[in-house]
Amino acid sequence: MAACNTWSYKGVTATVFRALQNAGKKQGFLIPSAATGKFAITVAGMNVGFQYAWDQGSSTLLLQCVTKPMLLGCGTIKSFADKIVAESGGQPG
Repeated sequence: MAACNTWSYKGVTATVFRALQNAGKKQGFLIPSAATGKFAITVAGMNVGFQYAWDQGSSTLLLQCVTKPMLLGCGTIKSFADKIVAESGGQPG
């Protein structure tokens, strides 16, 4: 069972997806090169897990938080994700 609803991002071209991967590396987590996959991040000692599905044809990324600490809200996590996607060239949608 997912911890949060699925979030959709548009304008996620191959260039934007690579920028997201680079942003992840700078923050210490690895986003796989595959069109679908899972990754985890650690924020302030808390582990947060995600699964994603990227459709290169429609430039759409679906991102879902699947594990998180009870004290960390989905809205906070989405704000963090929105910021990284926007900085990489995509947009919520």
